Amino acid sequence: MISQQVIEEIKYRNEIEEVISGYVTLKRAGSNLVGLCPFHSEKSPSFTVFTGTKSFYCFGCGAGGDVISFVMRTENLDYREALHYLAKRAGIEIPEEGERQTGVSRDRVLSMNRDAARFFFDSLKKSREAQEYIAKRGLSAALCRHFGIGYAPASFGALFRFLSDKGYSKEEMQLAFLCSVSRKNNRSYDIFRNRIMFPVIDVRGDIIAFGGRTIGQDPAESKYINSSDTPVFNKRRNLFALNFARTSCAERIILCEGYMDVVSLHGAGFTNAVASCGTALTPDQARLMRKYSKSAVISYDADEAGQRAADKAFALLGEAGMEARLLKVENAKDPDEYIRKFGKEGFSRLLDRSRSRFDFRFSSILQKNDVSTPDGRVKAAAEAAEVIAGIPSQVEQDIYIRQVCKTLELPYESLKGDVGRKLAKREKSLSKERDAAILRSTEGFGDRVNPDRLKNIGAAGAEDAIIGILALYPELIPQMAGEELRLTPDDFVTAFNRRVYEKMTELGASFDVGLIGDSFTPDEVARIVRNTVLRQNLTENGLTVIRQCVEKLRRNREKDTLSLEELIAGKRKKQKQNERSPQGEGGA
Repeated sequence: MISQQVIEEIKYRNEIEEVISGYVTLKRAGSNLVGLCPFHSEKSPSFTVFTGTKSFYCFGCGAGGDVISFVMRTENLDYREALHYLAKRAGIEIPEEGERQTGVSRDRVLSMNRDAARFFFDSLKKSREAQEYIAKRGLSAALCRHFGIGYAPASFGALFRFLSDKGYSKEEMQLAFLCSVSRKNNRSYDIFRNRIMFPVIDVRGDIIAFGGRTIGQDPAESKYINSSDTPVFNKRRNLFALNFARTSCAERIILCEGYMDVVSLHGAGFTNAVASCGTALTPDQARLMRKYSKSAVISYDADEAGQRAADKAFALLGEAGMEARLLKVENAKDPDEYIRKFGKEGFSRLLDRSRSRFDFRFSSILQKNDVSTPDGRVKAAAEAAEVIAGIPSQVEQDIYIRQVCKTLELPYESLKGDVGRKLAKREKSLSKERDAAILRSTEGFGDRVNPDRLKNIGAAGAEDAIIGILALYPELIPQMAGEELRLTPDDFVTAFNRRVYEKMTELGASFDVGLIGDSFTPDEVARIVRNTVLRQNLTENGLTVIRQCVEKLRRNREKDTLSLEELIAGKRKKQKQNERSPQGEGGA
């Protein structure tokens, strides 16, 4: 464990406004700083840095925390990685941490991955079948060395024996997703067998995962096997080859589907290519791309599945604030095949012909509607108007309206009117959705951080107030167990707030959200900060408010502990009182 004193020193030496200003343009707003949120796309700033409490909160997407939480989100790091990142930034030496909760340190897994990568690389030289496959795919020895490409032998236990000789246990190999254990005989076996191996390397140069492409002929065999999440790898937060691409993708990054596409592009000189690690593009990966580049070209497979994935990628990249275009691969099934057929120059020309999302969508509309008939033109125009209505820029809307009118031979004013009506309908629908979302949020519906909130909204609100005040004034925490309040975790209705309060009482007056990242997720930390933000704008935040909230929780608990007989008796008593009242005697 990293000591509390070291964490406090890391935070002290990394001023939150200074760190965040490296990612966000901040402007002074009273005593605070505001800017456009780096975690979701927005035009009006809702991201606030509170200099007094050394915290941040986005009123648009709910992201919040301290400088450690911010680095975790922007750099896609876990809590300990973020601490090391900030320590290095401030020139602080962190003492040896010891083991993680899993029982295996991060360094141990990284060391095991390095040894496995060496084993795969050496095995490639010994396999004639693997060498023939590499040659057939046009990968030179230099390119294989550059990416560390290797080969996993067809043997069930070659890697297991190699790593065992290095001193790694079977539990460690399982944790790193390198070996597994048979349920039938409890024997360990290699997960990757008879596959070309692609190491996934992060931007710090560590081997964090592997992707394996089969060279076998069995149709039942998966084409690719990719590492599952491990203590050093989260497939939703990493991109293959970003360690190379980050130095050459400032203007444009090329997003591919597969490892082989990326390797081929790099081999042809397109060193700004990356791929998601065995998963469809995720919001985390889109934000990671936005950190290194301002625009993207989506270069997915030409088949129907690839085009559907491209449309989803368009949406995610747009939400991350990136301009995106689509590369339509013609006369080849994927970028790798296209490079081998037409070379670097051919792919360069293809890049120049990349299309906007509207062009991509409009092309699909034209393909499925027979625009040579009046009915087909009407349907195509209606679908195009729907797509244009979803584009935020009025300039782009106007350009695309004219483009559709020219293609379908329609009057400009007619299509513009259709788009306007769809915009009004869309805005009305969005307004209803926003109102419903606000209502659901207020009542606790869809609350993933604190799902127990729906059980008792009033009591949960009292808990939020207590947590917010204590986070704002940690010096009050030791008084909670005193004779006057005697507040215990059992007084809390929701499991989340109970956990927070237990952590608060454990840390006492030294409580800080920067100290709890090992026990709480970034979203949970953001909720604590949200409760703090809501309280710091109020005038009353002392023991008087806490006392009122504690009384509310106690009344709630007493109500919950009433026996069935007491509840029935209470209802009968209330019923008799109503019968004796004027209304009970026939009043309206």
